[in-house]
Amino acid sequence: MSGPLRILVVANLPPWVLGGAENQVARLVEAWVGLGHHVEVAGHRIPDGEARLGSATVRTHRIAVIDRLGRAGRAASYFVSLARLFGRIGVGFDIIYTRGLGDAAISICMLKAVGRIRLPLVACPINARGAGDAAFIRSIPGWRRIVAVINRHCNAINLIAPAIADDLVELGVVTPRLAHIPNGISLALPVARVAVAPVRRLVWTGRLSTQKGLDLLLPALARVAASGRDFRLELVGDGPEAEALAGRCRQLGLDGRLVFAGPLPRDEIRGRLAAADAFVLPSRYEGMSNAALEAMETGLPLLLTRCGGIDAYVDESIGWVCAPEDPETLFAALCQLLDATDTELLAKGRRARELVEREFEIGAVARRNAELLAEVAAAARVASDCGDS
Repeated sequence: MSGPLRILVVANLPPWVLGGAENQVARLVEAWVGLGHHVEVAGHRIPDGEARLGSATVRTHRIAVIDRLGRAGRAASYFVSLARLFGRIGVGFDIIYTRGLGDAAISICMLKAVGRIRLPLVACPINARGAGDAAFIRSIPGWRRIVAVINRHCNAINLIAPAIADDLVELGVVTPRLAHIPNGISLALPVARVAVAPVRRLVWTGRLSTQKGLDLLLPALARVAASGRDFRLELVGDGPEAEALAGRCRQLGLDGRLVFAGPLPRDEIRGRLAAADAFVLPSRYEGMSNAALEAMETGLPLLLTRCGGIDAYVDESIGWVCAPEDPETLFAALCQLLDATDTELLAKGRRARELVEREFEIGAVARRNAELLAEVAAAARVASDCGDS
């Protein structure tokens, strides 16, 4: 298939949902529109109308969901609303792209199974391990039947994190074509870093949730402080664990070393990253962390856990990688970071920026995704023509 694609993205968007997956969808959609493709977005937390995504304006569609009916009712209302939406607009697209292998991808596969949709589907799971996409599917009664439907009707799956491949194999999702295209990020001018603060300035950004492992980071930092090493840590973001983490910080005597900055606008977050010396991400599980990409884009070295995502690209030339949920290796990595020389930290940060420029620039990532979508759409059209002949 040549020429512009007509892509229907089923996902939520910022500012209605401020998560990493949603930010990544916004970046891809903006880039796809810039490449000349026609894109519309449908999601259960976005309104009918239009959304401005950077330089792009796209049509949006609301998928109505009834939350008060419980999980089963919610899923049923999502399915019915999505079916009605496709009844109105489905013929206007070449392909469907979903962010996540959850409600959207499952509902679309089921609608394809009953003949309500004939469009090809490319799904992009969000998280590896932990409470990720595979765990969500296993939590559904009769999930093996759902896996069978996914195998039959999902045309391709893009793996943003290498560890997701193992999750799919264990789940039994083995038929769809697999692609390996990471998340992407826009590049601003490099941050001019010429010095490191005498008291190391650490920073974390994201959602204050159990997934992110901050409950493990705080006691590790208390041990670091007791060892005589000095530091400051700024936590940028909000979430369900904010109050508990603030209380734990006080219990551990870290008040003077930690700052809870709360949620900040994107431009201000980049400013906080530019003012720091290193980025920490002690997550229990991740996909391809947007927060880590944003830190690397500003030239920060990383301390992160081995979650099967961005850590697959990070070695000792860029930062420190420790085991998830392992207080001892986390403590050791923090000590190594704080003991590193200014020269070492600056060099790791430069190489982090170079890695982003080489592997994760959003324009190149969006083009690779568009090429995948075009190939899948063309293959589906050939298969359909052969079936009709």
